[in-house]
Amino acid sequence: MKIAKSLTTYELEDLYPIAQGDAVLRLPKSMSHGGLLGIDAALAQLVITWARAHEQSVLHLYAGIEEALDQISQLGRSAAGLAALIMAQKIMAEKHESVEKRAALTMIRPFIEAMYEGDLRNTSNERGARPTSINLFSINFAQMEFIKPFYYGESAPQIHSHSSFANLIEKSSALMHTKQGKNSLIRGGLPALGSVVAELIANADQHAVTDVHGVKYKKGLRGISVKASRIKKHDIHLHSDKESQFALFVLKNMLKGAEYLDFLEISVIDAGPGLARRWLSAKKGVPVEDLSELPLAEELEATLECFKKHVTTKESATSGMGLHNAVQALNKLKAYVRLRTGRLCLYQTFQGFDQVVAYNPRSWSGERELTAAEGTVFTICIPVS
Repeated sequence: MKIAKSLTTYELEDLYPIAQGDAVLRLPKSMSHGGLLGIDAALAQLVITWARAHEQSVLHLYAGIEEALDQISQLGRSAAGLAALIMAQKIMAEKHESVEKRAALTMIRPFIEAMYEGDLRNTSNERGARPTSINLFSINFAQMEFIKPFYYGESAPQIHSHSSFANLIEKSSALMHTKQGKNSLIRGGLPALGSVVAELIANADQHAVTDVHGVKYKKGLRGISVKASRIKKHDIHLHSDKESQFALFVLKNMLKGAEYLDFLEISVIDAGPGLARRWLSAKKGVPVEDLSELPLAEELEATLECFKKHVTTKESATSGMGLHNAVQALNKLKAYVRLRTGRLCLYQTFQGFDQVVAYNPRSWSGERELTAAEGTVFTICIPVS
């Protein structure tokens, strides 16, 4: 499966059937994405799905054996590249020479150490004064799995408080935006985004590290990708026919007379079984291995149940509030949100209503039926005005 340098989220969905049948993946050194929102995270999810579909998955590099390790160090600094390096069974250079997995992971160790320590600037693949992306991931069974930005307590790691995540998001924004842009985000409710990320990471920590049998995945990751993005006014029409609601969201938030809109994009990515499989496995008491025999309506109902108040797969009387509370914070932020899990891709534009709101998304793909994806990707967009 060959990934083009320029790819939209719609073109990416066409690759899912190919990913099921082709055990070899080729990722370019750099991407010039054409998607409006969340393309990096969506590509990471495709890579996770591809790797889980094959026992002998092979990452085939666009580099000779001499340059292979240098390319690996570049790939590791993107969400999709990191997922490929972690999840692939084998790595090969251009002429099919084998690259030792240990050597490959040694090349990205500085990046993994930066994530562990919360050295945000050095988790980016940008070398300029102002990075455009920051990645933070916990990798299953890694020596530095429980990264400091997410966890505290070495002997029994626990998820940080909401305020700690709010501080993390604020620091990320300060690195990527001007002081004016940062202040705009804070006025728009940026601290509330910290609580959303905290809940989603806590949910991934509880439900995405193990499979539906409760066994920890040998290969897996969970974390966030933060991006400073921009869309030009004259480019909106290129995507408005397929993603009309996001186009309206952009136009609504674009200042009068402005030629572009800057926005902060945060994707929470995990390599778990997906929301519906996890929820239904707990509800039925029987592991749901495959979604193919499940009616799509039942999958949608199970996914939405995850966001309802007091619904949980845990026995605690107070658990289950996390995703519900995250939805309330998204409403406060007036965010645009997209969720890809299982065979579903859903979106919702929040309006900032005063009352409690429900997670009541629409289908992003319209009538098109999507191929089942592994893991869950939750992408949030808030404007920087």
